[in-house]
Amino acid sequence: MVTTSAGASQAGTVSQTGTQTVQTRVQQLRADQSALAGGIAQQQQQLNATRNQINGDASAYGGLVSSITARLQGGTTPGNPELVAQWNQAQARLDAVTMGIGQLNSLASQVTTQASVAGYLIDNIRATFAVGGAVEADHRNLRAIEAQTARSIQDVDRLISELNSEIARQNAYLARERSNLAALSFGIAMGRLGGPGQQRAPGGGMPRRVVSGPEAIGAPVQLSAVPR
Repeated sequence: MVTTSAGASQAGTVSQTGTQTVQTRVQQLRADQSALAGGIAQQQQQLNATRNQINGDASAYGGLVSSITARLQGGTTPGNPELVAQWNQAQARLDAVTMGIGQLNSLASQVTTQASVAGYLIDNIRATFAVGGAVEADHRNLRAIEAQTARSIQDVDRLISELNSEIARQNAYLARERSNLAALSFGIAMGRLGGPGQQRAPGGGMPRRVVSGPEAIGAPVQLSAVPR
């Protein structure tokens, strides 16, 4: 039977994508890979935004601590209300850092899920190579999707490493500054810099904490390795 030119065009289109089963699977895998890559990119943006927020709060906190320290080095009145107000502002900034670390931990859990998705996608891609009815173009498409997924897995690995490093660094910073802030509280009560072992100035009281916040986040989460 002789086909028309239109029929030949339709037949050519079909021959490039193989059977409907293979065509559907390739299209779905391509969509899954696109969603995976988009999700990873969004999570990287979230990491950058949270890191910037933490750095901004830490910078503001550092400015307040420097100001308080300078006043105490020169000596001031015990329980100076101006320093108490600055101390509470510094505490609020440190609480904001704590919240940022919590966001990083939440993001780390999401990235772990992406790692599982990437591994599952790779398995499906490789299984599709064995489906009958495919043509060479289908396998070329599958190899392209597989290569893109492999790059996504590398992106997930890098993101996990960044998150673990950032969480560990910020937790160490938070623990250190909680201790420093407590020492400043004692200094404000005395009206000068000094350790708790030194005699407290008469009439000096510990500044009351006005802003309350969550406790420091614990150790960084340990994320599972990306499935291969």
